[in-house]
Amino acid sequence: MLSLVTYLRERPGARIEDVARAFGITEDELVSDLDVLPMCGTSFRGGDLLDIDTDGERIWWHNPAALGAEAAEPLRLAADEATALLVAARAVAT
Repeated sequence: MLSLVTYLRERPGARIEDVARAFGITEDELVSDLDVLPMCGTSFRGGDLLDIDTDGERIWWHNPAALGAEAAEPLRLAADEATALLVAARAVAT
């Protein structure tokens, strides 16, 4: 989902179909992820949470500045961080 945030920030009004295809997931999976994103942000103050919604076809992010400039940078993981994420993902998938 972290990559999704960067992707959406760079593509205002992106089509749900295009975003799902870019991430190799179904549109339903994408919409499910989009339902979680508004609960994310740098703090729990209202203005810092992500204000993302869809109109059924496109995705609109109304406050992309809420995450600051660091969110525009690609996610970089150390080898141990990537391994931990893969192990956790595999554990959840089984």
